[in-house]
Amino acid sequence: ADTLPAQPLPIVHVLIPSGVGDAPAAQPLIRSWAHSWENMYDGLDGVAIDIPALDLPATRDGLIPLNIRIKDPIWPARDMIDVSVSVKPGEKRTLWLDLRDRILTADSLWLSVASGAPGFNASSLDGAEIRLVFKDRADAKREHTADRFNQVRDNWGFLVEEHTTSKRQRLYARVYADLSDLLRVDPDHELGRLYWNYISYNSQGKPPFKQPEAPKGAPMWAFRQTEDLKYVRRFVDWWIDNRQIAYGDFGGGISDDTDLTQQWPGLALMGVEPDRLNASLTALSDAVYRNGMFSNGLSTIETDELHSYEEGINANSAMLYLNWGDPLTVERLMETVKAFNERIILPNPQGHLLFSSNWFGGNKVYREPNWQWQKPYSFPALHPAFLMGQYNADPTGRKLVVGLADGYLAHAYTDDKGRWALPNEINWATGKTRGGELNNGSGGGDTMHTFWAAWRFTGDDKYLKALDYRVARGGPSSLSNLGENFVEVLGRGADWNPALIAEADAGKTGFASVMAWQATGDKKYLEDLHADGIQAKAQREYMNTEGHWWSDRVEANSEFLQRARLGGIALRRNQSWPGHTVSWRFTQPEAAEQVGLLVHSPNTERFTVTAHNLGKRAADAQMTTWNVTAGTWRVRSGVDRDGDGKIDGKASTQDVVLERSASIPLRFAPGQTQVFEFELVQAGTPVELRPDLGVGRGDVRVDGKQLHVTVHSLGHVSTPVGVAVLEDRNGREIARNEVPAMEAPSDLVPRTTTVGLPLPAGSREGLRVRVMLDGDAAEVTGLNNTVVVPTP
Repeated sequence: ADTLPAQPLPIVHVLIPSGVGDAPAAQPLIRSWAHSWENMYDGLDGVAIDIPALDLPATRDGLIPLNIRIKDPIWPARDMIDVSVSVKPGEKRTLWLDLRDRILTADSLWLSVASGAPGFNASSLDGAEIRLVFKDRADAKREHTADRFNQVRDNWGFLVEEHTTSKRQRLYARVYADLSDLLRVDPDHELGRLYWNYISYNSQGKPPFKQPEAPKGAPMWAFRQTEDLKYVRRFVDWWIDNRQIAYGDFGGGISDDTDLTQQWPGLALMGVEPDRLNASLTALSDAVYRNGMFSNGLSTIETDELHSYEEGINANSAMLYLNWGDPLTVERLMETVKAFNERIILPNPQGHLLFSSNWFGGNKVYREPNWQWQKPYSFPALHPAFLMGQYNADPTGRKLVVGLADGYLAHAYTDDKGRWALPNEINWATGKTRGGELNNGSGGGDTMHTFWAAWRFTGDDKYLKALDYRVARGGPSSLSNLGENFVEVLGRGADWNPALIAEADAGKTGFASVMAWQATGDKKYLEDLHADGIQAKAQREYMNTEGHWWSDRVEANSEFLQRARLGGIALRRNQSWPGHTVSWRFTQPEAAEQVGLLVHSPNTERFTVTAHNLGKRAADAQMTTWNVTAGTWRVRSGVDRDGDGKIDGKASTQDVVLERSASIPLRFAPGQTQVFEFELVQAGTPVELRPDLGVGRGDVRVDGKQLHVTVHSLGHVSTPVGVAVLEDRNGREIARNEVPAMEAPSDLVPRTTTVGLPLPAGSREGLRVRVMLDGDAAEVTGLNNTVVVPTP
């Protein structure tokens, strides 16, 4: 009491040492006695406190209020228990605090007692006794490990994006203490070990893992590929089943949720649950607009260059992959391209097209000097321009892409080693650069899509210099973010494949594995690649689901599955140029996970599909082509009996018409490896230069006995006269009306007309409206020509 301040706060801190072995200097040593829970085998069950009779005035209802807290020994800022009680003045009481069980470390135990009674201080507790009650270790271990793991899981959820390993940052110090204490008590805790492996960047080697065993006779590449695919499907299913709500979002903040669902299109295009995934993606897209996140084609909020993309521009872009030609989706993308052209991507005073702001929204654009830096993370927002430039050769979208590529190349320089280089950041107003070279900056890989798209749109090889620059700094794997099979497309196999094969042979699975397989035909590279994919997904499955990380931090990587099954990456986060050659839709719901698929050495004029059906029944699929030259193609097909990727025996041959979004049926026999060789015979009219009529969501309105159908012009050129037909479920015509000619939306302003059709009496179930040009002339796509009539 002599050491108390004159007016102490009404709180008493009690510190109980874990032992008495640390004797103070210049004091007698302790002999013939000990007090310690150091190296204690049993676990702390609770704390009993004998409270003396308090000689204090009551505060209310004749009682003295007390608050007692017992601190966590390994993190004193956290309470193990926080309880408030009341006692009568002058009455002794024993308080039993039944804690969650703990197997204690050799740290002191700190508890505090506070009171609202006037005059409460340390002297008030003279005569109090505190007893620590222990229990059997096995019983205590259950609660100890459960709590410590929950603390690891929850606390790491706050740190997963930063992923620091510096204990100077107290949030990491806390999770490190929790995880260390978990593994101290239960060194074999499986999830604890997996968390530590992830947190420590796999610096201690991979945890043990047993690969699933392939059925007898099944090709290992096909088995492991489909097992890898199943993990992706389980991940997506978990998020839809456990996190998506009726509003459409997943609870991670809609902007982060739109990052999450960038994983949906790739899985759907590989043939897995396409309708379910599209419904989920559509619900989130609707939530973006329901939540008011768009204004004038851009984000409603003003934010930085990357997050402006993640406020819904990414969701609109993802929608087009699964709803190709859907008028609502296309026109939303048009609005964004128009906004970028008019307000964000502008010629600077030196005549170069650059991003004029890195902090903007649909209602305000910040143009002060500090906000005029074009950065690598500005470029993912070009996604709509890529898509519109590809969909209907939109002149504005292509102008933005090509102009930005030209503007970047105009700022190339020679570094201090005499090498050609691109800058990291460029100031719009002055043309000055900062941040070193592009290759060393965050997001540098994302800019390569712009140069690739510019090359695709123009055919000018000058844009490939940016790719060569990146390869010169980091090897061909540094371009792995490009979705297309760029090594084959550019004819650079002789230059780049040796390095990629060497990477794969050294055990570096990933992009190099896919390229090594394509170069050599050896599927062992793919077997190892998918083995790593299976292990990574299995060992992070809990973290990516029940671990409840931020929704933009979880991923079941499918980029290599897409490269193998689709012939390129359709979509992953910030991978914004569609690189897939084909997509799949199976008649049987589970068939996608039973059929291994390989698309070998794809380019726009040639590719080979190898398929092995692991199931016991034939699997039927529609193969849709995407990144191909429109025209007549020859298909040779047959059975590969020896696994060399070639047809054995006589091949079947047929000619088919293939183009972007066109489909042909394929059947995969059970237990067989089949090969389908596709080669362009005669090029046709490029799809992106055609007219296009479209109908889609929200375009059919029922008014009594009349249908009002909104028809859109979505193509590169004006649509001639067309027709709208009302059909029943069997395709029988019920009514028709003319669709007048419409201009193309070359200025990115929607062009629509409304057509009336009489509605017959009776049920509307199965009725649909189909639109087409006169003579069924070719359009950009036929996927947007039919819409179902809504039922009551």
